[in-house]
Amino acid sequence: MPEQGNNLRVRYPEIAKELDQSDDDQVEKFVSEVVSEHKQIDVLVNSAYGGLIAMTPHFGKPFWERPISVYDEALNIGARSAYVMSKFVAPIMVENKSGLIIQTSSTGGYLYLFEAAYGVAHAAIDRLTTDMAIELEPFNVKSITLSPVGGCVTEIASFPDGESTDFVGKAAVALAEKASQEELKEMNGKLVFTAELAEKYEIFENGDTTGEINASRIKAAREMREVISKPMFQYQTKRNLLQYNTETLPFNLSDSNTAEWADFFPGAKPD
Repeated sequence: MPEQGNNLRVRYPEIAKELDQSDDDQVEKFVSEVVSEHKQIDVLVNSAYGGLIAMTPHFGKPFWERPISVYDEALNIGARSAYVMSKFVAPIMVENKSGLIIQTSSTGGYLYLFEAAYGVAHAAIDRLTTDMAIELEPFNVKSITLSPVGGCVTEIASFPDGESTDFVGKAAVALAEKASQEELKEMNGKLVFTAELAEKYEIFENGDTTGEINASRIKAAREMREVISKPMFQYQTKRNLLQYNTETLPFNLSDSNTAEWADFFPGAKPD
C-alpha cells in the first residue's frame, strides 16, 4: 500500500452491500469476505443505529409507558452491533499491528436527549470506544468516538441545521487520512466532535462557501467540550436534578420528550 507520512492511504472502489447487523453470522461472513478480497482492514466505522425508528411513535411518553422493544432496538443496532462488528474486525487489525475503529455517537451519550433508552445506547457506544482502546492499545490499533453537535440529516432524521452524512464522513476520513499517529494516540479512547476535526483539518459542509456554517458548529463544539470536561451528573453527589436541568441542558428535561420531536424523524414514522 502507498505510504505518506505517518499514515497509510489507499482507495478501493465503492461497493455497497446489504447487511443485517442483528445477524451475527452474517456479520462474521461479511468480514471474512472483505478480508479474503482485500487481505486487511485499515478502518472500521460503526455508524448503524436502529433506535430512532423504534422510539418515534412513542414521543411524549416516559420510559415506563413505552414498550420494552424501544430499549432493545436502541441497544441492538447500535452498541451491540458495533461490539459484534468490532469483535470480528479487531483480530485482523491486531495481527497487522495497525488499524482504526471509529464509532459515531450523539449528544445523548452525555446529556439527556429524547428518552432513557437513547441515552443508555449512546453512553454505551462511548464507553465501548474507551474500553476497546484499552485492550487494543498494545497492538497499535486505535478506537475513537466521533460525535456531531446537533444531530445529522439522514433518510430517517431531519434535525434543524443538522450535519450532513457527507460532513460526518469527511470527519471520519480526516481521522483515517490526515491525523498523524501522535494525534491519533492523543484521541485514542476518547470522544471528538466533528466540528473540532473540521477546524483542525479544514473540512467544510457542502455548500458552506463562506465558512459560516463551520464557525457556528465550532462554537457549539467548544461549548459541548466544556460540558463534557466536567464530571457527569451521575458522579456528582452534591448536584441535584434541578441543577442538572437548568444549568447543563440546553432545554428542560421534558422538552425533548414531546410528541412534536417526532416531526424531525419523517423516515421513522409508521405509514
